[in-house]
Amino acid sequence: MLPLLFILCLSLGMLPVFAQSDEPAINDDSLAVEVYVGEIPNNPTTMTFIGDDVLVLQRYDGQVRLVRDGVLQDKPVLDASIAKDGERGMLGITSIGNTVYVYFTAADTDGGKAIENRIYKYEWDGNNLINPVLIKTLPSDNYYHNGGAMTNFDGQVYAVIGDNGNYGRLQNRATEWKNDTSVILRIDPPGQYYAMGVRNSFGITFDPNTGSMWDTENGDDEYDEINLVPENFNSGWIEIMGPAKNQEQVDALPKYGNFVYSDPEFTWQKPVAPTAISFVKSDKLKDYEDSVFVGDCNTGNLYRFSFNSDRTGFVFESPELSDKVHNVDESMDEILFGTGFGCVTDIEVGPDGLVYIVSLSEGKIFRILPKAVAEESGQKSDAGGGCLIATATYGTELSTHVQMLREIRDGVLFNTGSGTTFMAGFNQFYYSFSPTIADWERQSPAFREIVKVAIFPMLSTLSILNYADIDSEQEMLGYGIGVILLNSAMYFVMPMFAIVKIRQHFSKKSNSKQP
Repeated sequence: MLPLLFILCLSLGMLPVFAQSDEPAINDDSLAVEVYVGEIPNNPTTMTFIGDDVLVLQRYDGQVRLVRDGVLQDKPVLDASIAKDGERGMLGITSIGNTVYVYFTAADTDGGKAIENRIYKYEWDGNNLINPVLIKTLPSDNYYHNGGAMTNFDGQVYAVIGDNGNYGRLQNRATEWKNDTSVILRIDPPGQYYAMGVRNSFGITFDPNTGSMWDTENGDDEYDEINLVPENFNSGWIEIMGPAKNQEQVDALPKYGNFVYSDPEFTWQKPVAPTAISFVKSDKLKDYEDSVFVGDCNTGNLYRFSFNSDRTGFVFESPELSDKVHNVDESMDEILFGTGFGCVTDIEVGPDGLVYIVSLSEGKIFRILPKAVAEESGQKSDAGGGCLIATATYGTELSTHVQMLREIRDGVLFNTGSGTTFMAGFNQFYYSFSPTIADWERQSPAFREIVKVAIFPMLSTLSILNYADIDSEQEMLGYGIGVILLNSAMYFVMPMFAIVKIRQHFSKKSNSKQP
């Protein structure tokens, strides 16, 4: 029975897009982590609070979903036609009062060819986003480095976009190229560029104490960054990533207006893909008001950085980090605050003063809160359970197979009505037992290894879907049934055949010994 359930799980999409996490954990015993919202489909990216409600984006289907009282509502509050290849899709959201701003890659039809990135302004009527106003169009010439993070401060709305494959003056090259790339922009009210020279970013925010902007920036083969971003900041890309080698390298940057370069406040030499960045200003989490939280996508880590006295940089006790660079093989213990969150794509502080974390790969919103608050409310203070296959393959050589299959699920299976309809019912059945088995795997490394070995043949055979051209309901059903039959043969027919042959062999031996 169990191998067949594995087959159904894999065939119907219970797979992570990035390496899945173990149970989320944090290094403060006075705090707890709980699943605030689970099973958000189509890779949730960013969220915003509007009153006590949450609006969360689903990257792959162009929908904005409402979370009310911790429950994901069935009907989307917005459904836009979006491109979803590469880093395109539903990318950013922020709100001021009942005005909501949404950043997405527009297409003529859902999942179609990209037209451009667009930022719309909507009104929230309590149940839907209405009265759309297009306030900014941005390039989407390439599927990568589209940015999308947004924030607001003191009535001004900001957005960030990466280079999108352009290499001109805004990327510190002395040549004309496309505008509105590699920049942080003032969106509403519109204004001049706030910063330039940004390779790509998934996180911008403001320090509520000083009014200073901070961002995260993704490097190429090395050097991810956290930057203090003053107005007219030049982040240095494409000439500089990470700390500048010397002053000569800085002086050689082509001049663009009055933008000024400065080194990042922290750098990872080996990329971790930092994403969300957020400050905590809360009576319930006062111990963390002198720090900033950062999430990443490669390792599922949550980092905490402590500020110096004027909040312009970080202080470290570790000599290894005192140069503001985490080099390969150096310890990150001092800044590591939490683990196991999957691909973090947003961190927000709610009106209740608690920290909310969106995980794209887990399809969940986690919440960090004092244990006393969790106990008073009677809510679950751990984040166990989950997909048994995700738990078995996390951190192993199988994670790349799983990542590829999740892309197939979201890019192919979810595009058919039969696949989407079946998954709605199957999810309820599957998660009736999967969290329990996932917990067994966490408790017993030997059991986890058995599960991993058992699913390896299926992960390999299912990879044939990557080469299938599925563009109709009939083809999807045909391939799905074919894969299930193939795996059923491997796990049931072949073992039964082998058992029969072995029994026949021993039966013949036994008969030959009889007088």
